[in-house]
Amino acid sequence: MRKPDRDGKQLCELRGKIIKQTSKVTALLVAFAVLMTSVFVLPAADVSAAAGMNAAARTGNIAAAQANIIAAARTSAVSIVKKAKARNISAGMTLISKDGTAFDYRTEAGEQLYGYDTLQGACANGGFAYLTLYNRLVEKSKIVKVDIASREVVRVSAPLQIYHANNLTYNTKKNLILATCCKVKAKRAVFIDPETLTVTGKKDIKLSKKVKKLPGSVRRKYKGFTAIAYNAEKDCYVGRLKGNENAIIFDGDLKPVRYVKLKGKQSSLLVQGMDSKGGYIYDVRSFKGRKKYNMVTIHTMSGKLVSKVTIPYGSAPGDELQCIFHDGGQFYAGIYRTTSQKHDTRKYHVLRSNKLYILDNMPQ
Repeated sequence: MRKPDRDGKQLCELRGKIIKQTSKVTALLVAFAVLMTSVFVLPAADVSAAAGMNAAARTGNIAAAQANIIAAARTSAVSIVKKAKARNISAGMTLISKDGTAFDYRTEAGEQLYGYDTLQGACANGGFAYLTLYNRLVEKSKIVKVDIASREVVRVSAPLQIYHANNLTYNTKKNLILATCCKVKAKRAVFIDPETLTVTGKKDIKLSKKVKKLPGSVRRKYKGFTAIAYNAEKDCYVGRLKGNENAIIFDGDLKPVRYVKLKGKQSSLLVQGMDSKGGYIYDVRSFKGRKKYNMVTIHTMSGKLVSKVTIPYGSAPGDELQCIFHDGGQFYAGIYRTTSQKHDTRKYHVLRSNKLYILDNMPQ
């Protein structure tokens, strides 16, 4: 038998090394696929792709092995993203209490029924929560500053011209609170000092043609915002448009930058507050008509739907989710309860309460 020449021998050795290294990579990727299967329950396509890698490597078809590696990685990534988008979660909730009963910050603040008595927006920072009490008779709100750990009321503001105050958000960089007026002066944002709880400024927001991706029809029908939330990690604001219910991304100085469609938003539910953290937007909704539940939809900053979080309270009349807010990594929910959805006469408001909950499993 003829012995292989020197060049042929080197070629065989090189091929052997390539197959060996490819087999190692394949083994690692197969292990990764097994791990991902246990976490995300990946489809059978990933397993077959891994088998294809191994077979290609053993036969020496390096190009085919590489193609299978890329295909498996792509398939796994797409599968994981699809699973994340489809997540439906029931929120774990723990009632915030004091001395064995539900913490009622309205009573603690000395406010009575038929006055400043209804929770709307809320925010938190540094262990303190800032909670609104709305007075529908005079269309003003007060802010109550509460020590979250001790449940002690630190300060109660004077009546503020922040109207419905549908949302509060805390700008940690500028150390200020921003209130979204919503129903009256819906284009206005009001700035509040978190120490004195006094108004320090206001801004009427305009949308120009310079806002990226903003359709002309949306700009012409612009009515204002139902909620504006600050994102500390990105130093930007996110606002939900009144009527349109999609979003505007602002810079840290509240300058409108771009328009974002919130895919999968729950337009059949009533718009409430809003929050934003890291790479996510939290769109808060409460029951409306025959819809007997509250929900938070979570979106990426580009508007893609990530999760739907059902709040396991909510029926009409009953518990209305008004807001969610966070302090560090902990999320909270504020729920308002009344005996009726009617707000025009006193007789329908025999019972009103504002309850706060710890959200135990909010994705972030």
